Amino acid sequence: MAPKKMDYSSVPTSVELDNNFNGRKYTVNSSNNKVVIPRSICALLTLAAILLALLSALIVFLLVPKCGQEQSDSQSLFSDKPSAVAEEIDPRLPVELEPLYYKLNLVPDFQRQTIDGTVEIRLRANEDKYEVIFNVKDLRIDSNYTELRLANSNQTVELEDQEQIPSERFRITTKEPLKKGETYVLVLKYDTDFNSHLLGIYNSRYFDGRNKKTKSLVSTQFSPIDARRGFPCFDEPSFKSIFSISIARPTSLSTVSNMPKKGDPQPFEDRKDWVWDHYEDTPPIPTYLVAFVISDFKSATASRPSTELWATQSFLSQTQYAADLLPVMINYLQSYLNVSFPVKKLDLVAIPEFGFGAMENWGLITFRESMLLFDRNNTSIEDQKNIAHVLAHELAHQWFGNLVTPKWWDDLWLKEGFSTYLSYLAVAKAHPKWTYTQEIFPNELTKALENDAYLSSEAVSKQIKNNKQIRQIFGAGSYSKGACLVRMLNNFLTEPTFLKGVKYYLDRYKFKNADHKDLLKCFDDAAAENVNPFVNFTNVGDIMENWISKPGFPVLTITTNMETKAITIRQKRFSLEGSSDDTLWWVPISIATDLDPDFRDSSPKAWLQGESITLPVNFANWYIVNVNQTGYYMVNYDEQIWRALIKDIMNVPPLTRAQLIGDSMELAKANLLDYDIPLRLIANMAVNDKMIMFVPTLVAFNKLEFLSDMLINTPAFGLFENYHKTIFKDTYHTVDFSNTLDDYLSLRIMKTVLEWSCRSVESRCAILAHSLYRKWMQGSIVIQPNVRHIVYCTAIRQGGKAEWDFAYHEYRRTNSPTEKNVLLDALGCTKQEWLLSRMLKAILEGQTSYLNIVLDDETYSMRIQDADRIFESIANNKAGSQLAFNFLRRNWDDLREHLGEGFDILNKLILSIPKHMNTEFQLAELQKFKEELGDRIGHAGPALDRAIEIVRTKVVWMQKNYKSLEQWLYAHQDNFGYGSK
Repeated sequence: MAPKKMDYSSVPTSVELDNNFNGRKYTVNSSNNKVVIPRSICALLTLAAILLALLSALIVFLLVPKCGQEQSDSQSLFSDKPSAVAEEIDPRLPVELEPLYYKLNLVPDFQRQTIDGTVEIRLRANEDKYEVIFNVKDLRIDSNYTELRLANSNQTVELEDQEQIPSERFRITTKEPLKKGETYVLVLKYDTDFNSHLLGIYNSRYFDGRNKKTKSLVSTQFSPIDARRGFPCFDEPSFKSIFSISIARPTSLSTVSNMPKKGDPQPFEDRKDWVWDHYEDTPPIPTYLVAFVISDFKSATASRPSTELWATQSFLSQTQYAADLLPVMINYLQSYLNVSFPVKKLDLVAIPEFGFGAMENWGLITFRESMLLFDRNNTSIEDQKNIAHVLAHELAHQWFGNLVTPKWWDDLWLKEGFSTYLSYLAVAKAHPKWTYTQEIFPNELTKALENDAYLSSEAVSKQIKNNKQIRQIFGAGSYSKGACLVRMLNNFLTEPTFLKGVKYYLDRYKFKNADHKDLLKCFDDAAAENVNPFVNFTNVGDIMENWISKPGFPVLTITTNMETKAITIRQKRFSLEGSSDDTLWWVPISIATDLDPDFRDSSPKAWLQGESITLPVNFANWYIVNVNQTGYYMVNYDEQIWRALIKDIMNVPPLTRAQLIGDSMELAKANLLDYDIPLRLIANMAVNDKMIMFVPTLVAFNKLEFLSDMLINTPAFGLFENYHKTIFKDTYHTVDFSNTLDDYLSLRIMKTVLEWSCRSVESRCAILAHSLYRKWMQGSIVIQPNVRHIVYCTAIRQGGKAEWDFAYHEYRRTNSPTEKNVLLDALGCTKQEWLLSRMLKAILEGQTSYLNIVLDDETYSMRIQDADRIFESIANNKAGSQLAFNFLRRNWDDLREHLGEGFDILNKLILSIPKHMNTEFQLAELQKFKEELGDRIGHAGPALDRAIEIVRTKVVWMQKNYKSLEQWLYAHQDNFGYGSK
């Protein structure tokens, strides 16, 4: 539905001016004098008019397609859905041949930057077949050495042809059919270049601080569909096979792979000072979990048997934190799941250049350095939290994804959702004082709901038709929403039933593949054995079907009968754009009230199966539906209940405060609730929360950030700044740089509060931050890790070239990966546009794997893995937002070529653009950008459609909400501090 436009009724349109249907309204000069025209002239004018009409008709006929397109483009400014584009379909590999066993021999050539390989694949024919089709990308297969033979007799099968075919596949045809039930061996010889985009087999460079030399290593990244870049293979997750891997290397280097080595290194006959490392056979695993690293890294042994951690010599000591966490997390997970840790040995490697945060390869988990290394002198508490979380996530994958693998990428959430959910439990076990399980609310639930609120959102299980879509599904839906659905399952099944179902799943499908129906059948079986089945139980598949297979989530609208104490609940899909569909979910209804405030019990008291339900509720003033937001939905109460909750917000637990603030702000954003409700909720909490509880404070600031972004260019921004400064006055005064508390929650609160406290140039926080930065420049102090980002960003934002140059020199000087990240983020905070332009330029300059930047006539390099970090820091800066968009638009083709499309880098760049866009002109420019790209859009089409949708909702928001919000802020400017009244 097109949004309501601004009132321009007093301004004529071009059509109205042309036709002038209302002459008195639009005629500039008028006269009552009559004009008489001779008949002859009238005849000539009539003839001329006829000829002109004929000519016009001809022109219109010829130009109809173009004009029609222009009209369509104009109407699409506020269209609800992205333009329809025919989806490509990449054929799946045929299942008539099944790989059973790979024998892979690899020989790297560091001079030529290539790797030579031979692979023997044992295949079983499930049907008579004249061809073998497998995946290949960027490999050079030497057809002279290709051989196909029967496994039991070594009889050669005569080949007809060998050819590369579309969709990254290779076909070998035979003169006689391969016979059903027979086993064959396919032998292939090939070579390939080290990949320049951190995909497949790639060469990573790093600076050895001890030896002052630039060194290199070889690493792999085969997930999700890049094993085909490393060796010819059946590169689909359902083709799980056993792998025997042998790697040649110089004696000066070492290798690690998925399994333990078989004995000592063996001589390499063709090369002096080279040896072979032969590895034990893997269990059946998918190709994307195959991995190896060739390096001169050193290792440290963890306290857990057969576990080592690898890094450069300089960073080896920084693996100790992860080494300490490993046995705690592994022991907890195998005890919780009641399934033994499935891998025989475990190596963890910190890779200097790495596209993802980490990768769960079987028995060999690879990490970006900042996601594994912990340096007490430079690592903040948030970085420490990230390290623990990522480690727990990758360990959970050893069960979910590795032991049991999704049949196809449409069920990616089966591994990512479970691993995300379990990571909170494992971190909470390792750090019980962190109360980390509560952080699933701001980290995953809030993110998932915000992402799922758009009409373009997709189901967690969706049909995957091509390779582009495989790369695109690694996002909030699979990870965050997946985790929230697992959390909801755990809650309504009860944990004993949930864990029984999980054990069935892991036992039945170990070393095999499963889909979400297999999982739900395991929960069905577990629930059927439960002597206390949950309310209205039919089967888990019925309950979860729409949660899994449909996009979006419901908003429950509740009306209250205060006399009968009954509530009527209605459900509808939530949408920021107002329009919706008729999807209905099975919704678990849990309730707490002021008369029964048991927020520990979040079990369902009823189920909403259709459009509405009426329930009796025992309450006096208020009730809460969806206790602890264990259900994946939002709730909108009637005004009387909202007002009561505003008054009593400090009488509900902190997690419930966060829930009420989060729901009410999103409801107001969607025009389902007046902003008076959430702004009063936040004000009352902020004024009265003397303990400064972390989760509700974090959620409040995150939600207020949207209003800040929307208002920053409007007259109401000053009023909004006064609003948050007033209600959080005591909080800003309590939390400053002098705080000496060093416990986890205090440090997280410090960062959250100071980021907002330092926003204003004249604030005490900003002045002190700049002073601390100056002292750091002078060498008189060292900024504490937990406030470095705030101090650096604030000082660089308020300073000039001197502050920026100093931070960049520090970026060049430090070897700490986490400190480099903090400095890169801070460099993007400057308001000096020429400095931001110089950073953007660096993204496209330099060598293949590095970004170069010129500073004082000297060229320095930044790692290409940080390209998205640099761009996002600039795009998130109001001073750099338009610069970033212009840069992206102007350099699209070069960015695609330079950055590649393997890690959604371009998608991240695109999705950082809308932060400061909320005008019709900006929307039109974004749509025009999409039109300009045409077929050159690559994998980024859905991301660009989402960016357009985000900006469109912001334009509508400005039209519908700005005036009323400005009036509210103006009317309450004298009593913000008493917002609950």
